[in-house]
Amino acid sequence: MSSAWFACRLRRSGLLLPLLIAGVSAVLPLVLRGQMSTGYPVGNPATGTSAAAAIPSTVLGQVINATTGAPVPRALVRLNNRAVLTDHDGKFRFDQNTESNANILVTKPGFSATTEMQEGGNVYLQGAQMGVPLELRLYPEALLTGTVLGPDGTPLPRISVSALRSFYDDNGHRWVTVGQDQTDSHGNFRLPEPAGEYRLETRYAPLDRTTGEAILPVSIPAESSSSTSQVIKAHAGEELHFELRPVVSPTHTVTTTTESAGGRDFVRISARSSNGITLQVNPQMNGAGGETKIQLPPGTYTLTARRNNPENPEQAETTVTVPDHDISGVVLQFAPIPSIPVELIVDSSVTSDNKEVLPTLPQLGLVLQSDQPDPERGDSTVRPTMRKDQSFVFMAPPGSYRMQGRSTGAWYVKSASYGDADLLRQDLVVVPGAAGTPIRVVVSNQTGSLQGTVNLNGAPAACWVYLIPTGVNAQSVIPLRSMNSGSYTAAHLPPGSYQVIAFERRHSANYRDAASLAAFSSHVHSVTVNAGDKPTLNLDAVPVAEVAP
Repeated sequence: MSSAWFACRLRRSGLLLPLLIAGVSAVLPLVLRGQMSTGYPVGNPATGTSAAAAIPSTVLGQVINATTGAPVPRALVRLNNRAVLTDHDGKFRFDQNTESNANILVTKPGFSATTEMQEGGNVYLQGAQMGVPLELRLYPEALLTGTVLGPDGTPLPRISVSALRSFYDDNGHRWVTVGQDQTDSHGNFRLPEPAGEYRLETRYAPLDRTTGEAILPVSIPAESSSSTSQVIKAHAGEELHFELRPVVSPTHTVTTTTESAGGRDFVRISARSSNGITLQVNPQMNGAGGETKIQLPPGTYTLTARRNNPENPEQAETTVTVPDHDISGVVLQFAPIPSIPVELIVDSSVTSDNKEVLPTLPQLGLVLQSDQPDPERGDSTVRPTMRKDQSFVFMAPPGSYRMQGRSTGAWYVKSASYGDADLLRQDLVVVPGAAGTPIRVVVSNQTGSLQGTVNLNGAPAACWVYLIPTGVNAQSVIPLRSMNSGSYTAAHLPPGSYQVIAFERRHSANYRDAASLAAFSSHVHSVTVNAGDKPTLNLDAVPVAEVAP
């Protein structure tokens, strides 16, 4: 059994920046001064002037700290193959410009370009767009620091500490390892990262192979926390300090036996303790006899072993209690991971003329998302596998899953069922030995659409628009981009009710949770779209300055 105790202190930093690791570069988004504050410059809508109508001889602007508003000196600004450093006022200038197109990049140690993992920050300009004074915003990195101590307060050196970032995309939620550091001789670690939501982890590791002791993993917040809202919120320019106290325990050899499928075909074995902590163990194979040895501390565990045969992967699961000595005779009985076929069915309302170009399963983005992420990959998503006969199946280990998908072209997932279960309303429960019963996915092209204009600070702008279904839908959020003129169109939209919001910058969040929009309630609109309809909805985007990094 493991436990962790931590203390957290927060410093709002003007003093933090000198501490940040050198060599971390940023590619920065752009804000135009004056009436145009969008990161995607536009022509003059009043005169109809094209952005590419003229090429300015000078390109200039300023780089500022997005948190404090202060100028950032000695930031490296690149315009195609040319580069300059900002002066003490954060200003830069390129004279004798002859480029009709520009790719602007800015780098500065200790800063990140954006708080969004999916946003690169390259700024592409054309012609007269380069003649507007540019304001480039960058974010000071957050700093996750701490000390790893043994139960008696002794610093633990050479302990690997990982920073995992909470991330949402079209497939739902996952944890992505974005940073790693090893504790020094005083047990200290230091992880500079962009602002975001994080979890800190240490791995299960031998403390000293001669003593037979191991360090049990620690996760902050605790791994047993099922809610993704329990995260470390690291803001730009802040330092968070943690004290981790992992349990150090003696370990004992657990010898397992199984029928061999080649003798050396294990990929991994994990052990989940009774209090929810997962130990990723390193099995020692002993030839073709099917005998495997692992090291575990005393306690009760659910052992899960996986054979990764590409065509027929197998999994074994058993419960074992480890006393204060070595044990043997633990049997792992492998069984095929359930292979659940998928049938794609065209809705009866679709006419034969519209059946010529049907979507494929990958185009629909159908996935199964588990509530128990794979401990090795940190990903909770099961994607369809294509078999030799060109059919698709989900190779889903026993567990509970939520089905997700997306619209593609003119098609959307109208319904999905598994036996009597409606998979757009209920979880898919996979039990050992499940096979044969297919998932039936019904697709339709009887859609509506939505159009409108996005304004940012009173002017039309290119922004991100998010449509969040409030009824039954395979997709948790539908993102799209407005044009430089501010206009947007959501074509082939599944019928239903939506909440709609626009942001100046990309904004990934758990849109299934209503609280994710609470801070921006004045920008949220509701709309209902019926098949064949095309309602208009105009939006005021949330400026990037209102999204606290």
